[in-house]
Amino acid sequence: MGAKCPDIVVWLLWSAVVWSFVFPASFADNNEDDEGAVLDSDSVWPRRVVDGDRKDYTGHALLRITPQDQYHLRLLAALVEKSDVSGVAFWKEPTIVNENVDVLVPPDVKDYLTALMLTNGLRINIVTDDLQSLVDEERRTRSVEESDRSDRTSKSFNLSAYHTYDEIMSYLDYLNNTCNSSCSTQVIGKSYEGRDLKLIKIGRLNDESIPGFWIDAGIHAREWISPAAALFLVSKLLDPTDPIGKFLLNRYRFYILPLANPDGYEYTWTHDRLWRKNRSRHPDPRVKCHGVDPNRNWDFHWGERGTSSKPCAENYGGWQPFSEMETRAMANYILSISDSLAVYLSLHSYGQYLLTPWGYTTKLPADFNDLMAMGNLAAEAIRKTHGMQYAVGSTARVLYLASGGSDDWAKGVAGVKYSYTIELRDDGKNGFFLPASMINDTGEELLNAVTALGAGVKRQETRGRRRRNNYREETQDKKKT
Repeated sequence: MGAKCPDIVVWLLWSAVVWSFVFPASFADNNEDDEGAVLDSDSVWPRRVVDGDRKDYTGHALLRITPQDQYHLRLLAALVEKSDVSGVAFWKEPTIVNENVDVLVPPDVKDYLTALMLTNGLRINIVTDDLQSLVDEERRTRSVEESDRSDRTSKSFNLSAYHTYDEIMSYLDYLNNTCNSSCSTQVIGKSYEGRDLKLIKIGRLNDESIPGFWIDAGIHAREWISPAAALFLVSKLLDPTDPIGKFLLNRYRFYILPLANPDGYEYTWTHDRLWRKNRSRHPDPRVKCHGVDPNRNWDFHWGERGTSSKPCAENYGGWQPFSEMETRAMANYILSISDSLAVYLSLHSYGQYLLTPWGYTTKLPADFNDLMAMGNLAAEAIRKTHGMQYAVGSTARVLYLASGGSDDWAKGVAGVKYSYTIELRDDGKNGFFLPASMINDTGEELLNAVTALGAGVKRQETRGRRRRNNYREETQDKKKT
């Protein structure tokens, strides 16, 4: 019997066979010129959306694939690497064995990919074989909701519905005009297309002794539940009859940015419901693909593992760190208040995770136990609300490697000790199409998580001050003796 071929060699050979069989166009068409600029080509980027068109997902299948061993994980990882040319989009990436992977597959490769997965023993569940049907159903539901509401700038603003950028801005303006001295709005910057990045500050605004609590939402455009949940939280904080709101505002000043990616968010309403990035253009005019992933663009371990240098990729990190107007504006504002910030929280979906740094490496922060203690408090508060289970851990270990993320930057550069990302509902049943009927429950879970996190951090700070004071007293006593 001859010597066994090393596993990595088998994998590399198989990968070559896979890509030449499944996506022959990616070998026949070169999408890079001699200088490496990625060029636009329908043959290598079938999911490209031409401006003015509405993206049609007719025939696109959403597959839920379950890897059962390390070989399956490597095979799926190879798919991830080629996603920018194949049109395959990973909604949930491969991380660990027996953890579901959600993959959106265009019709021209659906049969090939399904056959490949089944041939290699992967379990596949077809969530839908026509994603457009989900888009259409959501659109019909929104039409009914819009006919039921007329005044979107007053108290009748429906927190149980999804809203456009303009509606959200109008609501924030209404709050600014009616909340007296308990809140104020501020435009902290502009998006690439000129939309406002509008922040709302809530609490005792003139009391500089109160620590800050930052929350941003909607940095990924298609994750509609995150801005909706953020607005639910805003409403509770400003409700004078809500005891939880009062409790929180006695302890923190809140800085909430409900839409961190307004251009991308608006684009999901008008062109492509599943758009993820912002809508900026690359400085090289030969690059035709729009957008940068704002959560891979922060200047902390930028461009490392878990991000792409290819402009057509969904996790493209930009041509340089902080290349994007939106991330620069956020970072500059956070740095201006960083001395007072106790907590940084970024809202995403989906998956039901409560994630700590680091995302760029599987190594853990020195204070990881502190982060986990507070994270577990928040997850338990969520569980007690409506029974939802959230996994807690570092991004790279629980979810996937992701460098250039906002929470890593908040901790590593801005120095905010308790920095987290929350992946809100659900666990994959509805994915990015979470029904509006679940907004209130998700908002209640977020409110309770923020309350538990805020109370826990406050207790930790109080204990820390006591320990420091006790140490000073002991030191002084020793000097006297």
